[in-house]
Amino acid sequence: MAESINAIRQHLESVKQTRQITNAMYLLSASRYKRTVAGMDYHLRYLESLRRTMRHILYVTKGAGLHDVYLDKSPAGCALFLVMMGDKGLCGNYNQAVAALAEEQLKKKPGAKLVCFGLSGEPYLRHRGIVPDRVFPGSSMHPDLPMASSFSKTLLEMYLTDDFNEVYVIYTPHASRAGGPVSFRMLPLLRHDFSDVSEADLPTEILYDPSAAEVFAHIVPQYCTGLLYDFMMQSAACENAARMEAMQSATENADKMLQTLQLRLNEVRQQTITNEITEIAAASALREKGI
Repeated sequence: MAESINAIRQHLESVKQTRQITNAMYLLSASRYKRTVAGMDYHLRYLESLRRTMRHILYVTKGAGLHDVYLDKSPAGCALFLVMMGDKGLCGNYNQAVAALAEEQLKKKPGAKLVCFGLSGEPYLRHRGIVPDRVFPGSSMHPDLPMASSFSKTLLEMYLTDDFNEVYVIYTPHASRAGGPVSFRMLPLLRHDFSDVSEADLPTEILYDPSAAEVFAHIVPQYCTGLLYDFMMQSAACENAARMEAMQSATENADKMLQTLQLRLNEVRQQTITNEITEIAAASALREKGI
């Protein structure tokens, strides 16, 4: 019985240590989540301003037409998928859901290229015979604007040389995280992509110098960089939120297990004391009988 008590105590200590780890991970994820979300509002306002300007250019050039390389899909090249995943696990099915959607979308675009932001989804895809063409670690832990800007520049150069004729981003929107990841077409741009910008919000008179077309071509790279950085931040926020939920659930389960083990320890301890008293009483009775 003494061994049983020691085993229960060791189990209790192990669960306590695990609870400390899960609780610390919850607090760390909560801190990262708050920091990421705090920077999203300003960036969203910046993107909305860019989209209003682009919508206005498309609106004023509606009659004359705007022929831009970013608006016309080239017949050459293949599709490119940018997949936003986490660098670490312990966040529920967050990474698996993103990787599963990527696998599904890749089947629809034979010959498509794949770039992974984050390390966790790569083993999942490799296990299914999908080898990413490039992997960017660290994007989910520390969303980085210079990384987004550098990659966006390279991406647009390859798009303009017809290496790719479509670019899709698979990420998890922060506003509807419960709905799971989505696939967003970043290039080519289409006029109806900006239809949610109300004409009432558009400025009445703007003079574009040297021309609306050149201004539009200058804004698109900034817009793509902004989109990529926004997707990185939203994905990072969703990953940390998912990890918070997973660690909170693990901590609550540890609390329940500790309570159960403590009750079991008390029962075993009481049973040990009862057995010892019984043995002493039996020995005393035997001694009184002279046995």
